[in-house]
Amino acid sequence: MTELLENARRNEALLRRLQAFELQLLSCQTWLDFLTLLLDGLPSQFDLDAATLKVCDPDGDLKAAMLQSLDIEQGVLLNQLEFQGRIPRIEAQAVTPPPPWKSGLALPLVRNDVYLGQLRLYSATPERFQQGMATDFMQHLAAVTAACLVMVKQSEEQARLALTDPLTGAENRRGFERAYDREWSRGQRQYHVFAMILLDIDHFKKVNDVHGHGTGDRVLKQLCKTMKGVMRPTDHIGRLGGEEFALILPGCQPDQLSKVVERVQHAIRHMQVRNDQGDVVPLTASGSYISITPRPHQELKLAQVLDFLDTYLYQAKKQGRNRFLSVEQ
Repeated sequence: MTELLENARRNEALLRRLQAFELQLLSCQTWLDFLTLLLDGLPSQFDLDAATLKVCDPDGDLKAAMLQSLDIEQGVLLNQLEFQGRIPRIEAQAVTPPPPWKSGLALPLVRNDVYLGQLRLYSATPERFQQGMATDFMQHLAAVTAACLVMVKQSEEQARLALTDPLTGAENRRGFERAYDREWSRGQRQYHVFAMILLDIDHFKKVNDVHGHGTGDRVLKQLCKTMKGVMRPTDHIGRLGGEEFALILPGCQPDQLSKVVERVQHAIRHMQVRNDQGDVVPLTASGSYISITPRPHQELKLAQVLDFLDTYLYQAKKQGRNRFLSVEQ
């Protein structure tokens, strides 16, 4: 009887802790909050050695959304995630853990009968997770985790749309300024460098006048698609207005920047955009670029950098267009 009462007290205490943890999960609205709480908070609060996620991501959209939301230093959380196109559906069960762990538990993440992946818990204690053990509490946690995964995805998508240019899918001015402020702050903490490129389409007004605004819109959308194809998921593309765009390249070293610019310029020159009659519209771009190393106690606003870059972009236009100038020249 004493042992039964002790087990009941332990279960009641565990239930209270799980309920408190689930309330914390339900309050998460960003990927950073959700992943930090689940992957770091869950092990620390429940005496586990590790927690990982396997998520279904057939198109890579979920990983891309997380990378865009997280700073590079926060992106280490994704090392505890495994993105797969298809994950076999399982029931809650003990699993053989990867070294150095001695026991593991896999929990299915299901929301509205949609299989989202698995939450996996690992322990250095061999007896912690065994076949046939009661998993009711943990399965309830997995159900809440699945619901929160969907809610955070929706919340992040709404926030992304508010910071996105609806025509091109690039960040709007507000979203781009937020990305710049984050890179600047990180640079002050870590002496971390980043680069910026400012560019616009040459003779874009002529494109609209001769070929029509529908063709002009296709040019802008193809431009963003083209740049995304030669950039990393952690880079940022911002539409500042009209045909003017800017790029932020975190961690891009000064000696790498000119090669990146050449790659961008080459890709733009070879874009295939057709007018309403099916004819290819020849396109080039002009721009300027700079490498930035923030220092503590410095303050350099985005508007100041853009004004500086705009001076060199104007020079590129005067020199005949279809060229990018370094501010160090």
